[in-house]
Amino acid sequence: MNNVIPLQNSPERVSLLPIAPGVDFATALSLRRMATSTGATPAYLLAPEVSALLFYMPDQRHHMLFATLWNTGMRIGEARMLTPESFDLNGVRPFVRILSEKVRARRGRPPKDEVRLVPLTDISYVRQMESWMITTRPRRREPLWAAG
Repeated sequence: MNNVIPLQNSPERVSLLPIAPGVDFATALSLRRMATSTGATPAYLLAPEVSALLFYMPDQRHHMLFATLWNTGMRIGEARMLTPESFDLNGVRPFVRILSEKVRARRGRPPKDEVRLVPLTDISYVRQMESWMITTRPRRREPLWAAG
């Protein structure tokens, strides 16, 4: 694993990243530079950079955690509360149920306004999650990424 790709990417390094065809990386880089130049917008990763991070992440458990964070935009505390029951991967429109962080300590069914349904629009991610759950066989109600 000595093939580490620095996160300070340039258009010249595009050929080294596992990028989907048709992605205009140079334009994306210049738009990010423009957006972050004033300091009003925080630094952020572009999709090809996230793909590279995930590609080189050897631990499948961590890979799926970071892929979940990327695909849902949830906070780490919310992700750590997810269980296999949180995911509906087999429907026409796959989604994940996210409990707001204030609900975590309480027992019983949370009020509807304290649960967010987040669509999972990346079918590749959905298939990876299905495969990972089949392989690891987590218990239905136990957190997928409990602190350990």
